[in-house]
Amino acid sequence: MSNQNLDGFLDTFEADLESALSCLQDGRLFYKKIQSLEQNLLDASPRFIEQLKKKPIDTSQAKKIKEIIKLIEILELKSNAKLNWFQDLDKHLKQTLTNEI
Repeated sequence: MSNQNLDGFLDTFEADLESALSCLQDGRLFYKKIQSLEQNLLDASPRFIEQLKKKPIDTSQAKKIKEIIKLIEILELKSNAKLNWFQDLDKHLKQTLTNEI
């Protein structure tokens, strides 16, 4: 994978992460986007490994990867917060129903 291909992949991956963040409220669409992101990363991994054997990443690519990691952390934080909210709601509803019976 040439540097240009790697740069293009990183740019696309970052844009796809931002897109996934924007649809966090639509569970089905969010799930599809996350599946697509995972598959794209898996598909590109062998090419990344080959490139890294030939030439290390440069400073701009390292910066882009750091930005991507920050987006992944935000995505994880927001999706976990949403999951926790629903789990708490579920627990509350079950307790309420149990108390009413």
